[in-house]
Amino acid sequence: MPKLHPMLLTASVALLGLTGCGGTELPEPELATAPQGIQVATAIPLPIPACAGLPDTDGDGVCDLVETLLNTNPNNPDTDGDRLNDYAESFGFGGGLDLTALGANARKKDIFIEADYYPGLQPTQATLNRVISAFAKAPVSNPDGSTGITLHVVVDQQIAAADADPDLNPVWTDFDVIKGKYFAAIRAPYFHYMLFANRYAGGNSSGISRGIPAHDFVVTLGFAAGITEVQLAGTLMHELGHNIGLRHGGNDDSNYKPNYLSIMNYEYQFYGFGIGGLNNVLDYSRVQVASFNELNVNEVSGFAPAGTSTEADLAKISGLRFNNAQVTGNASTNTDFDNNGSIQAAAYARDFNRNGVADVFPASQNDWTALAYDGGGQIGFATSGLTQDLGREELFLVAPEKMEPCLTVDAR
Repeated sequence: MPKLHPMLLTASVALLGLTGCGGTELPEPELATAPQGIQVATAIPLPIPACAGLPDTDGDGVCDLVETLLNTNPNNPDTDGDRLNDYAESFGFGGGLDLTALGANARKKDIFIEADYYPGLQPTQATLNRVISAFAKAPVSNPDGSTGITLHVVVDQQIAAADADPDLNPVWTDFDVIKGKYFAAIRAPYFHYMLFANRYAGGNSSGISRGIPAHDFVVTLGFAAGITEVQLAGTLMHELGHNIGLRHGGNDDSNYKPNYLSIMNYEYQFYGFGIGGLNNVLDYSRVQVASFNELNVNEVSGFAPAGTSTEADLAKISGLRFNNAQVTGNASTNTDFDNNGSIQAAAYARDFNRNGVADVFPASQNDWTALAYDGGGQIGFATSGLTQDLGREELFLVAPEKMEPCLTVDAR
């Protein structure tokens, strides 16, 4: 769409005969007002001059007639549901920011990230592609008939050595010093901001998100030696998952939840899954799995599907990990839960989350259908017509101050 919006604007002017535009002089653009706490740096001009005086039912700055040309929804300012306004995704010019030039599409979900990095920590394109590919293959439908989410990771700049705080401590206080210097305010209502750094809070955590959902996150593996492409990509996807509404148990905080087959589960953050004959595939959960009792582990039957998921869906997922070891079998049947090399007919008990208590884990969700794109109310309402949140009573499912450090890593 980057090359499309000038043509569409020209077409709309021709169709409207410059009605209401005062001849050859266009009116001064009306600037969107930023709601509470958001910097007024977006400067997206509203409305399209050629739309002056014409109906704009959803108030997104694109009149109904032009929405018909774009095939967007005139009754919804965010046709594809990604919290990015149809105007910004279709005519994203003004104020120095052009989302359309970066590939935004009002009819297909987009997520934008600016990634900055410490010296020596610039991610390779191959690392980023692992995560980009995972989003492209997501079982998420779009108004344009496609599936998947377009993840735009803009690797922007290296943090100067003098600014590269080796230990972000307190994490968000020190992070904000860097963010204030390196992250352009004009991107704030549209982009998540991430930082590849060394460590935070004096520990060996792999990263942390600024709440769930959130606007900011850090990947802090600079202190660790020998980090692989898969481990770095898995951590990026894990922390981004928190930014878009996912918890360590999907919709709960139960880590090492055996029936939760997602990169958000610590068992898979560094490894991914086996899917379709490929190993180390990074993925959020794309299946719903029934509740699971640690006192009744049945290797013959494996997990049971729930909701709209089927046994065939579970059978596609292998490379399963329990108690820090990869096991044979798939998620549907003949699953060697205890990794002893044989499939046991008799049920038995096993402590999967290492807490010394016999737990019954609730059914797990399909992550891809449960994403929250509003960044804790900070993304998607820079222009008129969008509410500040997705209807949650609280903007955060987990508040920033309640976030626990993510996966601890051996520095060696």
